[in-house]
Amino acid sequence: MKQKQIALIGAGKLGKGYIADLFGQAGYEVIFLVRRQQQAENLRAQGKYTVYVSHEDGSGISQKEISGFTAWCSEGAEREQCLEVLTQVPLASVQIYDDGFADAGKLLGEAIARRAELENPGTLDILLVVNYAAPDKIFAKYIEEQLHTDRQRAYFHEQVGLVKTLAFRGGFTPTEEQLARDPEAVCASDYPELPVDQDAFRGGIPQDVPELLPLDKMDARLKAKLWTANMQGGAIGSMGKARGYHLYNEAQRDTEIKVFGERCYAEAIFGICGLFGMSEEDLQKGIRKKAKLVPGATERKTTDSIDRQMFGLSRKLGREERLIGPAMACLQSGKLPFFLAKAAAYAFDFNNPNDPKSVEVIDFVQEHGIQKAVEKYCGLDPADAQEGILLQLICGHYTELH
Repeated sequence: MKQKQIALIGAGKLGKGYIADLFGQAGYEVIFLVRRQQQAENLRAQGKYTVYVSHEDGSGISQKEISGFTAWCSEGAEREQCLEVLTQVPLASVQIYDDGFADAGKLLGEAIARRAELENPGTLDILLVVNYAAPDKIFAKYIEEQLHTDRQRAYFHEQVGLVKTLAFRGGFTPTEEQLARDPEAVCASDYPELPVDQDAFRGGIPQDVPELLPLDKMDARLKAKLWTANMQGGAIGSMGKARGYHLYNEAQRDTEIKVFGERCYAEAIFGICGLFGMSEEDLQKGIRKKAKLVPGATERKTTDSIDRQMFGLSRKLGREERLIGPAMACLQSGKLPFFLAKAAAYAFDFNNPNDPKSVEVIDFVQEHGIQKAVEKYCGLDPADAQEGILLQLICGHYTELH
């Protein structure tokens, strides 16, 4: 078993532009496990891909080439090869959308069941690089469905670490011109750190990857990340969409939208600190840091779109998600979430014809009205005192916007 190997389940923006970059620079052999046979073959045929790097310091966009990896498809004829990889590596990572969680969990479960039967299986630590609260519980459920003996279950609970992370490096879709030059290209920022749950590792935190930042209280910090960084993307994106902007940076340059985002952020911080009993100083340890901009720069250059910020709209309106979660925390901590509620109202108008979930929400509002839509998609109960207040706030803002 090689100690400097990592298997990456998912070869999208975070897989290729974040995890492969950090571990590849540290000398790890990177093995991509992907769902589409065509992508596996493309990666093998090219032997390299381009990352368009949006520099955090505002100095512009550069490009770098990543090579030296291998790639296999987790479905079809190459699935056995993927299972063999996962029975050998000491490290894996998962960076996929939620529609792939069940398949990835099944693959991991089958591999863990096999490892448990080996004489010296070693430990397996799995980095969960997904924007979800409690992802360890989600994946544990899928994995445990594949474990059928006491030995397998004991190995999983004692030797496998499900490591929560804070994915702070942004990823966004390349332009058509960039994809024409390299179909496997990705765009990503160069945010330096990957915060990880220091208590979840079974084989120890890899000391040769200095960008891994050990943190405690990861359940709270995961929600804080979703309710601050992702919240601002949702709030600024939703208001920006209403103003007719297409790129996220364009919306941020609008003074009124920028101030709106700052006020939403202040409400979210108040709610998070109150809900989790954390000081703002402690909370800041796990908050995305802003790089010092180079002289003359006013922002990080990026082609990130507003539509990406709220793609999959119905999920992002959920009770524990980026807008409603911090709004409820704010209420529970004793403050009216006026601006967060307004952001949610804007989101119910987020019309993206290329997002089926956006089309669904817009159609539901038109047919059933905003109150029923808020109850359905935000999971707010009008009979609950606090939830009823937030529901009324969102509906009031929505009515005013119209």
